[in-house]
Amino acid sequence: MNVVIIEDEASVAQNLCDLLLEINPQITVLVVLETIKDSLKWFKQNTAPDIAFFDIKIADGSSFEILEKTPLNFPIIFTTAYDEYALKAFKYNSIDYLLKPINKSKLEKALSKYQNLYTQDKIILDNNYKLIETLKKIKESTHKNIYKSSYLVNYRNQLIPIDVNTIAYFYLENKMVYCKTIDNKTYKISKTLEKLQIELNPDLFFRANRQFVVSRIAVKSATLIANRKLKINLKPVSSVDVIISKLKVTDFKNWFKH
Repeated sequence: MNVVIIEDEASVAQNLCDLLLEINPQITVLVVLETIKDSLKWFKQNTAPDIAFFDIKIADGSSFEILEKTPLNFPIIFTTAYDEYALKAFKYNSIDYLLKPINKSKLEKALSKYQNLYTQDKIILDNNYKLIETLKKIKESTHKNIYKSSYLVNYRNQLIPIDVNTIAYFYLENKMVYCKTIDNKTYKISKTLEKLQIELNPDLFFRANRQFVVSRIAVKSATLIANRKLKINLKPVSSVDVIISKLKVTDFKNWFKH
């Protein structure tokens, strides 16, 4: 089975590759694509895969743009941290919709559905609206448990919990990740920013760039700078400028206004 993955977070893509090979060692991941531009070019120049995994929010926009700009005749499994795109996803050639972090058993079921639909010539009528409602109920019933509420950190030979509501931002410095609290204390965090982005409530935290994940409570304002970028003004003040690229400005504005 030949597979294409569209995912802009390297650690998430690697985890998906590992899970796929655990489930079926015969799977071949042809390519991991990070942008709309690269995806359109690859699909134009290469033979279609058996199946593709599409992250919805990627580096330069939404992967739905790929489907709108080129006809694709292979099945798609959408992978995302958000359930609000489920209805739109099923308008395309989608056979499943997996919420991140991806669960191995759910991934197995999605691949089984693919086998039933496309390799055994069986016709299975899925009640997509029922699935969407199920996803919403799952989110509502488990919302408090989906996201991290605290992190354990080492501090003076002790393990202490840090409530996420007291964290102003996470940042990468010299290949190490730290968090800065609203009272201007700094702690080392033994996780990548990619992992933190999955664990944190997206209503409260935003991935500003490759170095920063910022909390709503820390963002005091944003200043328009050259090339349609934004500079975020944080409190406590960061030692380096926190810049939002022009590709992410709209997403930041939508997040910040709510």
